[in-house]
Amino acid sequence: MQPRFMRLLGGSLLGALLVFAVSAPAWADGGLAARMHILQTHAHKLQLSVAARNGELAYFYLHELEEAAEGIIAEVAEYDGYPIAALTREMLLPSVESLEEAVKAGDWPDTDARFAKLLKSCNACHLVAGHGFIRIAPAAGNPFAQDFSPRQD
Repeated sequence: MQPRFMRLLGGSLLGALLVFAVSAPAWADGGLAARMHILQTHAHKLQLSVAARNGELAYFYLHELEEAAEGIIAEVAEYDGYPIAALTREMLLPSVESLEEAVKAGDWPDTDARFAKLLKSCNACHLVAGHGFIRIAPAAGNPFAQDFSPRQD
């Protein structure tokens, strides 16, 4: 026989899982908004990595950003009649690749400038796709429970 606290815990977890399954958030369906949320999170973490001059971490988030973009290209051909896959391929990926070059070179002033261009490419794409009301800007502060400074081994 299980101790009472284990039965309660098991029931609580099962209840929580059932509530989540029934009322899953809108982003859980993997739609475009969910994918854009992922892009935005990776871009913000990339921004914090660049600000901390942590090349290793910046490169990691660039890779994650690129994977998320490739997922959009593969899964979201169009949205509301706009060619999302093509726009992502033509507008976002070149900015990501350009930024990657600067990070690899360790050229932080150039990295800062190319990060700003990355955000401009997001906003330009939103304009072209009829969603110019969504404007991406550099974020202030760190809402993540994460230290973005380079490791001091």
